[in-house]
Amino acid sequence: MDVSLPDDALQSFESMLEAVAPVDFVYLCAGTGHLNPELRWKLEDETIRVNTLGFAALASNAMSFFLKQGHGHLVGITSVAAVRGSTAAPAYGATKAFESHYLESLRFRARRSGLPIFVTEIRPGFVDTAMMKTDHPFWVSSPAVAACQVAAAVEARKSIAYVTRRWRLVAWLLRLLPSMIYAKVA
Repeated sequence: MDVSLPDDALQSFESMLEAVAPVDFVYLCAGTGHLNPELRWKLEDETIRVNTLGFAALASNAMSFFLKQGHGHLVGITSVAAVRGSTAAPAYGATKAFESHYLESLRFRARRSGLPIFVTEIRPGFVDTAMMKTDHPFWVSSPAVAACQVAAAVEARKSIAYVTRRWRLVAWLLRLLPSMIYAKVA
């Protein structure tokens, strides 16, 4: 389904959920992003539509479905980029922060329900896929290693997991850097 068209995606998603119910897991891994230092609006707009509107439409629908069903596990793929802004990809980091906060809100809702509903946020660093848009990546993971770590995090019902786990250190360091210093490297 094309999550850049949230209404169409939502119809397809709802039909799929009804057709295969019960559903134990929903993985939201659609996303896009562009290196956009020139701030071309078309690229920003596409990223915002997919990573916020499309993501929220499917995440909220999955949570509603799980609440009615009485159980389930929502897994959302965000990014280490959710931690701080970026001069090269402003919409990407901002929309990943949105996804992160949205998943956190749904996690709180699931906990308040008292039902066995879980929400896991996966924050990958560089994974060797078409989404990796950098000339100088470091700590690149193979898709197989990333998939194993995602599966382990979901099985452990973690709230947040970094893939690979060493990216937790990068996220921690990014949060600690004062804005004045971070602005020079962002």
